[in-house]
Amino acid sequence: MTPELGIASLSLGSFEHHSLPSKLAAASRAGFASIELFDLDWWAFRDSYAKEQNLPPSTKDGDATSMAAAVALGALVQSFGLTISCWQPLRNFEGFIEEEDIQQSRDFAKGILDIMPALGTTLILCCTTSTGAPKTSGDLDRCVRDLTWLADEAAKYNPPIRVMYEGLSFAAHRRRWQDAWEVVEKVNRPNLGLCLDSFNTLALEWADPYSSTGTLSSSVDSQLESNMAELVDRVPGDKVFFFQVADGRRMNPPMQPPTDPTIPRIRPWSRGNRLFPLESSLGAYLPVDQFADAVVKTGYTGPWSLEVFNDSLSDPSDTVPDDHARRAMKGLKMAVEQALSRSSTAAVSVGAIHKL
Repeated sequence: MTPELGIASLSLGSFEHHSLPSKLAAASRAGFASIELFDLDWWAFRDSYAKEQNLPPSTKDGDATSMAAAVALGALVQSFGLTISCWQPLRNFEGFIEEEDIQQSRDFAKGILDIMPALGTTLILCCTTSTGAPKTSGDLDRCVRDLTWLADEAAKYNPPIRVMYEGLSFAAHRRRWQDAWEVVEKVNRPNLGLCLDSFNTLALEWADPYSSTGTLSSSVDSQLESNMAELVDRVPGDKVFFFQVADGRRMNPPMQPPTDPTIPRIRPWSRGNRLFPLESSLGAYLPVDQFADAVVKTGYTGPWSLEVFNDSLSDPSDTVPDDHARRAMKGLKMAVEQALSRSSTAAVSVGAIHKL
């Protein structure tokens, strides 16, 4: 069964140069079924809507102006034949030490949850915090405390909102999918699951844009194979709430690592050089196929959605949304078709072995 195909609004152009309506139109023309609503696109739309409608500026999400804008955006999305697959990302939410910081992060999250029914979406992405010590800790009990609160708060809405937790490759404490899964398991709420992102895992554990080989070591392939086997073994498909797909550009010559110690090593590459799947002519080289195969083997049947950051998105040209939407759909369709073909072939092979 072919999955729903989606794309993050951020992957169709920057919010500074390309309006959200123009990106919705491009996604629709390219044949996408859904969009991930990126925070900066949402705030740009909300504030523009307030000005157009002579509404008071929104001071926080959940207020009257933001609710009116959310209703309008929900209707606009539907008019293009699209749905909003999720709101993303809830950043820097968990692990705070001081009570004031904990309350501030929860108040912000509550405002986002309040607008989601009006937007017409019931899924929110929370990525692991990039706020480091001493303000935060990656301590398991602290993270469980915060994700329990978020899941329980989200469950109060009608319909209930689901929360997906994602290990961010340049997070302060919890970077791997295993680090996120540890929290999801201990929280043990039906509306809390994982977001799996091919780029975040492969950028952290396989690739190295600062090396002439493009990889971390000569053993990365075998390590990735073990990592993906662990994913299939530990995570049931119904606890994978979302699959984000992105490739990455092999840097030739290699990049120079950031000299500023406050900039995570992976972030410059991540923010400027992601690509759509299988764009080998542009330098795409990550083993996205292996990651996708593992996601399929978990039993996941939800959307495949593209989350690609690239410097090309900041080009002010009006053609950027349509150009990227076409590239995105071409790459994602190929990735899905190839993954389903491999899965079907594997199933036939297993069936033949069982008959022996």
